[in-house]
Amino acid sequence: MHLPFQRRRLTQLSLLAIAVTLSACKIGGSSSDNNDAPAQTSYKATIERTTFGIPHITADDMGGAGYGHGYAIAEDNLCVLADAFVTFNGERSRYFGPDAQAATMGTFGTPPNLEADFFFRLLTNQEAVSAFKQEQPDDLMELTRGFAAGYSRYVEEIQDGEHAGRHADCRNAEWLQTIDEDDVLRRLIALNLAASSANWVTEITSAQPPAPAAAAARTLSAPVAQASQALDADRAAVGREEGIGSNTLAFGGDSTGTGRSLLFANPHWYLLGVDRFYQLHMTVPGKLDISGASIMGAPMVLMGFNDNIAWAHTVSTARRFTLYQLQLKAGDPTTYVKDGVDQPLTAHEITVQVMGDDSNLSDVTRTLYSSEYGPMINLSGLGLPGWSSAAAYTLRDANLENTRAFQNFFAFDQAESLDDFYAKAKEYVGIPWVNTTAIGRDDARALYSDITVVPNVPDSMLAGCLVPGLGQAVLGLVPGLPLLDGSRAACDWKTDTDSAQPGTFGPGNLPSLLSTAYVANMNDSYWLSNPEQPLTGYAGIIGREDYAQSLRTRMGHTLVRDRLNSADGLNGALASSENIRDITLNSRNYSAEQFKTQVLATVCDPEPAGAELQACQVLSAWDNTGNLDAVGAHVWTAFWEALQTKLAAQPALNPYAVPFDANDPINTPRGLSSDAGVQTLVQQSFSEAVAQLQTDGVALDATLGEVQFYLKPGEQIPQYGGEGSEGYFTVLRNSYMHVVEFPEGEPVSAYTLLSHSQSSDPASPNYADYTEAYSDKQWHRFPFTREQIEAELVSTTEISQ
Repeated sequence: MHLPFQRRRLTQLSLLAIAVTLSACKIGGSSSDNNDAPAQTSYKATIERTTFGIPHITADDMGGAGYGHGYAIAEDNLCVLADAFVTFNGERSRYFGPDAQAATMGTFGTPPNLEADFFFRLLTNQEAVSAFKQEQPDDLMELTRGFAAGYSRYVEEIQDGEHAGRHADCRNAEWLQTIDEDDVLRRLIALNLAASSANWVTEITSAQPPAPAAAAARTLSAPVAQASQALDADRAAVGREEGIGSNTLAFGGDSTGTGRSLLFANPHWYLLGVDRFYQLHMTVPGKLDISGASIMGAPMVLMGFNDNIAWAHTVSTARRFTLYQLQLKAGDPTTYVKDGVDQPLTAHEITVQVMGDDSNLSDVTRTLYSSEYGPMINLSGLGLPGWSSAAAYTLRDANLENTRAFQNFFAFDQAESLDDFYAKAKEYVGIPWVNTTAIGRDDARALYSDITVVPNVPDSMLAGCLVPGLGQAVLGLVPGLPLLDGSRAACDWKTDTDSAQPGTFGPGNLPSLLSTAYVANMNDSYWLSNPEQPLTGYAGIIGREDYAQSLRTRMGHTLVRDRLNSADGLNGALASSENIRDITLNSRNYSAEQFKTQVLATVCDPEPAGAELQACQVLSAWDNTGNLDAVGAHVWTAFWEALQTKLAAQPALNPYAVPFDANDPINTPRGLSSDAGVQTLVQQSFSEAVAQLQTDGVALDATLGEVQFYLKPGEQIPQYGGEGSEGYFTVLRNSYMHVVEFPEGEPVSAYTLLSHSQSSDPASPNYADYTEAYSDKQWHRFPFTREQIEAELVSTTEISQ
């Protein structure tokens, strides 16, 4: 069940205004039910755990499915979730003090607690939650309420002294609290913002009008030189941390030779904290039978498979927000002028409770501001203009207005065919910041889709609406991100006839592709989802075309080509579940394959002395992989990182012998330039890398498994692979993975891995077991059917209330 488009549109028009109206709101606690159906109050679920502690939850209704999920994930990850609910409620300063930071990085970074509190109290306040709730269908709300009830039941059991020895970090903490549906919805709203407002926490919470004595001279544009490298593409992407992203490969029937498709999902996501994945299986007979992964705190599966459909996500290049420059009224820096009409900013007085050094609580109040577009933003710390007496900056976030995201995911959970799945993507257009690939049973096609929530800023707007000078500078630093003129309604976002949300593109102007060969994405744009069928003609805010691809993207397509051309040393020339499971973890290093021979010719001839000679010998014998037994991988990594740092400092220097060619984008640019400047940087980088490894006490002839470990606290589990920037397809931050196919006449066949394991509690038996399986490259044949579950059953828990 879902709401008709027209009703959703009307509510969304006011959602942003509602979200930032409250000045000092109540965070957390119950609110009135905005849905027509009466709230479910009784729940029952069966939780069957199989290998690695994966919960299989069976219930008679959606509320029960959510109930089982909430209980199971609390059993595995109570302290992480409890800490996160404090965060999203804007209460970190109350419990942990104002200056400390969250221990682990998530999609909103690690801002000081006080800044995080003001951010969430501004954008995920009770009005925002109520407006978001109003748009959700009954079955999704039942799932959400059940999740809150199941989580809360486990909290109460802990507080009653049950589950001895578990969750030592929080079981006696004041901040361990039960939750309700609003807390879960607040978490979903926050997750929506991962590629937009969440990247600008301190910039939003520090945006203040100038003091009268410090008001700048009135000018509406700043010199282009003010645009700093601090405003780079990473600041507009999910996570702002190297390695966050994903790979996916989806093979059509022509590539499998069976007439049926095959899917590989490979997120590179957070290994710690609330934004990591949780693997589960939920069944409501006749309504739902879905397995896969959810980002912790979301009650539905966000990436997974049922018996008819499988899908994967990768972070998309599309921008989810734009910046606007506001022309301020003379003498009044809190009023802007649009089409000659004064528009006062809305002031939000927000009070946060803060724990002092003496553990006593006091109130800190701050006034934050918003325009009709969204929150004000302070860009001065990035070398861009600050809030002056003449101009100020504001951010419009499409996903702050998006109420359909989790309806869309939940609809995917229940899709019955590839056509049904594709239709749901185009109906909801609610996916907030990820590409999607998908396959279906008895279907030879593979789907790539960036049918997502994107501000409707066609390229035709830019000539007349970019802020002169500064707008072009921002676009140069962050391709696709426009800084628009907020003084004219003509520069407001457009709406297509098929838009599901005002101000966003409709599916007719968003890229997608169905192919019987293959589709792939490794976090470059939609352009080369299949290099033989490039997608072109889309707005720059969605992504670039005709540009050099990342080394990881080139490695991914090379792996596919080598498989289909019989060039990878494996049998045959087709894709199968078995060989894709092998290939995707083989840890080939693309930069080494392309450049090592030339590098060694530069740094090892004439023969160097001492440690550099040993490094030359090690690299010459290295097999160009990042497998655990590889000797030399860490030496190449140290060299490559040093070289890239030096090249970044000299952007005018071209390191390649053959430049990028849009007609051969997988194989270019290639070759190391013979330019003396490039050769000098190569030699310097090699010498510095070797010296640094010696200083760090790292043996040059160590295996990678001896120097590279999994990041789980208290555990040192060897880790293969490397960074995508080095050309590894097998990335260090591999998290949840699955390879799925639909054999003719048989149930879905899925192999999975969860590199960080199910539980974040060191006292859990499932704290490190899946991680060890990942380190051993032992894919898990996932038990999906009743017979498979019973054959692998570890425990059964019946819960009800």
